[in-house]
Amino acid sequence: MRKLKGESQADLARALFVSRELVTAWERQRSLPDLDHCAKLDEHFGTGELFRVRWAHCQREHIKTWFEKYARHEAQATEIRTFQPLYVPGLLQTEGYMRITWPKGPVDGELITRRTEQRGGILRREDPPHLFAVIDEGALVRPLKNPQVMRQQLQYLLEMGELPRVHIQAVRMTDGWHYGFNGALVSLTMPDLSRVGYVEAQFGGRLIQDPVEVADLSIRFDEIRAEALSESATRDLIRETMETMQDDPVA
Repeated sequence: MRKLKGESQADLARALFVSRELVTAWERQRSLPDLDHCAKLDEHFGTGELFRVRWAHCQREHIKTWFEKYARHEAQATEIRTFQPLYVPGLLQTEGYMRITWPKGPVDGELITRRTEQRGGILRREDPPHLFAVIDEGALVRPLKNPQVMRQQLQYLLEMGELPRVHIQAVRMTDGWHYGFNGALVSLTMPDLSRVGYVEAQFGGRLIQDPVEVADLSIRFDEIRAEALSESATRDLIRETMETMQDDPVA
């Protein structure tokens, strides 16, 4: 499209106020333009919403691909150890919470319902995995656009925490720096006792199967968990947060 308009990469870069190297990366598919850049591309080339529609499609396909790879391992795991700094772990999310925190772009309602049912069922099956979930306090106290959804999510955490193989702990925001500041991480133990790691990034995740890297993730999780509140204290924190929401006139 750039060539049809008779522009060089430098011309397009100047028009969009980006570097020529970034334009090169887009064209060689080493990088994808973000939504704002797609809007500028549509305006520059007069293509309506073409670039924005393609961006949304790429996001859906990318999320679907990396999640499906992870989900296959998660469904088979005998032990799941997860730390989440920003969100409630997926296995413990309500459908309403998942809808609100869905990545930017069109919301696939059927997909969300299916994922919620499938992942929630993992912890309620006859022989469920042991789940050790450590959550940053910010993910529990940060308000959502719909306070009622957050209250329901917190109540669901209390209910799931009663299951014998589910262990939920929170890390206080006042505890200072810990390895969790580097992002979300998961360590899965498979039936053959092998381990698979998983780390999340802004636009997806990465499975880790190298034993050395997985061992490092497990150590990091243990160090984060060592800083966490007890399960009992975490339940108290969740209840206190729910009471605060009920007292808040905005909620």
